Amino acid sequence: MKIGIVTDMEGLAGVDDWEQCYAADDDHPAYRHGLTQLAADTNATVAGCFDAGATEVVVWDGHGRNRQAAFTRVALDPRATLRRLIPAAPLVLEGLDAGTAGVLMVGQHAMAGTLHGFLDHTQCPKEICRYLINGAEHGEMSQFALHAGAFGVPLLHVSGDEALCAEAQRLFPWVATTATKRGTGWATCELYPVDAVRAAIRRDVATAIRNRAGARPWTQPMPADVTVEYTWSEFADRLAAVPGVQRLHARAVAWKIPDPRYIYNWPGPVWAPLA
Repeated sequence: MKIGIVTDMEGLAGVDDWEQCYAADDDHPAYRHGLTQLAADTNATVAGCFDAGATEVVVWDGHGRNRQAAFTRVALDPRATLRRLIPAAPLVLEGLDAGTAGVLMVGQHAMAGTLHGFLDHTQCPKEICRYLINGAEHGEMSQFALHAGAFGVPLLHVSGDEALCAEAQRLFPWVATTATKRGTGWATCELYPVDAVRAAIRRDVATAIRNRAGARPWTQPMPADVTVEYTWSEFADRLAAVPGVQRLHARAVAWKIPDPRYIYNWPGPVWAPLA
């Protein structure tokens, strides 16, 4: 039984500051602390997978700031295999295929515009106000669920702050959640005891995998409409110049994707959306 795990950092247990996720210096003490928390939450998740009978676990480092190098600096459970996110049209998650029993998310954050979501955003912090799929607001959790759904693979478990857990329960009722903290503002939160959280992650992941018969891959009608509303019009100017992109108003653009695997692709020189 193969399980896939994608990681992020804002929703990790033990992370309560922007610099722990985004410090410019790779050796900044705050960023090193964040990477330590990433390893601890990820390894608790990996342990839960094997507790539930997994025979293969693949991990993707999904936090852009890490440049897919986080697990060269902190240790990943050796039972798991680190795989690459390969820029392409569509984006490739190495190792994700129809033989994957389910996927999980570690350290995830809520979508842009979520009240009490700690460092809530979608793709680009401080740039995007709203991100919609077929007219409904979604975030990075939905993007991952949709991409996995293209292979018939369901999202089974997510860990992150209370706002992220509420988002999962609203959008994907079959997905199990483990709360790591409670957001009190965009950049402030109340951390829960990390040892207790990681024990809960391991337990909840194992339970979610054992109960996966009730889960289902998330799909949307295709071609799908993707709409992005930016904080100001300059960001929209750039995308509006790409063939196939529609300018909705000063700050908003929209395009169509041909199938769910393109949900991560943004219009540009490498890929243009459906005309």
